[in-house]
Amino acid sequence: MSYNLSEGALETIMKGGNYDAPIIQMLGTKKIQGNDAGDRYRLLVSDGKYTYSFAMLATQLNIMLLSGELTDYSVIQVDQFVTTLLKNVGKGEKRVIIILALTIIANGRDVRHKIGNPQPWSEEATSAQRPEPKPAPVTPKFTAKVEPKAANLDSSMLSVKMTNPISSLSPYQNKWVIRARVMSKTPIRTWSNAKGEGKLFSMDLCDETGEIRATAFKNECDTFYDMIQVDKVYYISRCAIKTANKKFTTLKNDYEMTFTAETVVGEYVGDESAVPTVQYDFLPISEIANKETETLIDLIGVCKSASDVQELTAKSTGKLLKKREVMLVDASGGAVTLTLWGNEAEKFEGNTNPILAVKGARLTEFNGSKSLSCLWSTMLRLNPDVPEAHKLRGWYDNGGADADIVNISAKSGNFTGGSNEWISFSEAESRQLGTGEKGDYYSLLGVLTFTFSENAVYKACPQEQCNKKLVDQENGLFRCEKCNREYPNYKHRILLAANVSDPTGDQRVTLFNEAAETMLGKSAEEIARLSEYDKNEYNKIFDEVKFKTFVFKFRTKMENFNDESRLKTTVVNVQPVDYKDGIARLLKNIKTATGVQV
Repeated sequence: MSYNLSEGALETIMKGGNYDAPIIQMLGTKKIQGNDAGDRYRLLVSDGKYTYSFAMLATQLNIMLLSGELTDYSVIQVDQFVTTLLKNVGKGEKRVIIILALTIIANGRDVRHKIGNPQPWSEEATSAQRPEPKPAPVTPKFTAKVEPKAANLDSSMLSVKMTNPISSLSPYQNKWVIRARVMSKTPIRTWSNAKGEGKLFSMDLCDETGEIRATAFKNECDTFYDMIQVDKVYYISRCAIKTANKKFTTLKNDYEMTFTAETVVGEYVGDESAVPTVQYDFLPISEIANKETETLIDLIGVCKSASDVQELTAKSTGKLLKKREVMLVDASGGAVTLTLWGNEAEKFEGNTNPILAVKGARLTEFNGSKSLSCLWSTMLRLNPDVPEAHKLRGWYDNGGADADIVNISAKSGNFTGGSNEWISFSEAESRQLGTGEKGDYYSLLGVLTFTFSENAVYKACPQEQCNKKLVDQENGLFRCEKCNREYPNYKHRILLAANVSDPTGDQRVTLFNEAAETMLGKSAEEIARLSEYDKNEYNKIFDEVKFKTFVFKFRTKMENFNDESRLKTTVVNVQPVDYKDGIARLLKNIKTATGVQV
């Protein structure tokens, strides 16, 4: 089968001309490694007349090579590309084609040969016929003098055709201009360490091709912070491009920008509707429980309730922090708690059940309950004008407000990410629960056979988010080593070790405060008071629960103690047996095992 390549396309492109959707053949690849970035691939391409070895594949297309979808001798249509000038040591500048999007017309395994007899293209070989090149998409040379304090880019000298798409930016480019919308801007943050002091702010930018984060430090922070406004569109050029730290961003870009002393910015004057706003990847709330902790999540939900603003002290710095917890629900039947901090916490109003769109909140877990917390980089939008928000408002106002929900952040552990199925200890062992990298959850109908009641109550740090055991200073003050502070007061908490048995085995377990209070039927304060003033009643509480049957929800995980691996099992929730539910489960199991309708 013959394939028609776009003969002469490479020459046109290399001379600065335009060529729409050229069809070329890929003859070879070379992996390029450097600057801690993901691998880049340099391509040898042919248009049937010429070959050219300075073509690069955009990193988002690497998967096509790695999966074998794109191979040597493949015939492709280049749907989107840009060119840029790179410094070629000792040889001036070299024009490079960066392929941003392509369509495979024929796989190399089907073609299996080089098409035509192409010759290597070089500018010297064709200089005699070289036409006057058309403007390439590079940074224009500014005739107006730029004052250092303003660092403004004269946008009247630019056009959209002179800009580069965000998706094309890489450390291999040194001349570019982007036109982008500011999706969000952080407050100015300061730092002080052994290396000195400084300040910074970050902003997230987007255009029709993608997103990227930009950060300004020190002098650039002072220069640009007041100038740049959220939701406005700007021309930006002359920033440093480096590999993005994926731990702190959900933006789908391998790179991020850093402002330098050479950076120039100019406000775009024109139709801003052509530049998109925030780009979300919303996850239904009911699916959040299945995600790994520390994952950054985009979600949209209705504020069903919001707590008052609370104050607490930062563990590391001792600074006073303000937070507010907001419960969000959506049509998936899930509910999750989102923690707002600082100004966002203070100014948030949840009385009207607003819709909140969240980009880049961090997923955390405590005692089997998962919740979200805003970072300094998290983007929040109240009642955004997006289709998902309008659909969600219709659902909530037409019955969704009264719908049954599963709160994955419930402290009682009503939902822990585990199955609602009851299994036995032997089944948990056969499934090797707890042996993976993350803890496993399961439910079990078991008998409490023993409790280690001695010293089950302790004096804990009074801060809401800290449950560290306090050290009695014997001067009326109690010290928290975790918060690095002393307090005149404390709160009581329970930490109870116990044994749970079922017909197939038994397990040593640990119950933290909420689960222990539920099982014992007393609060930590009540139990502490009895421990101090009435030991008989104290011991009676623990004796009365022995040999009682409960439905336990466990989290189990293999941990190392003194170079010895042990299975650590924690009770995240405990409830009395609902015998109606238990009988229904038993009948279902009999039917499943025998096929007989009971």
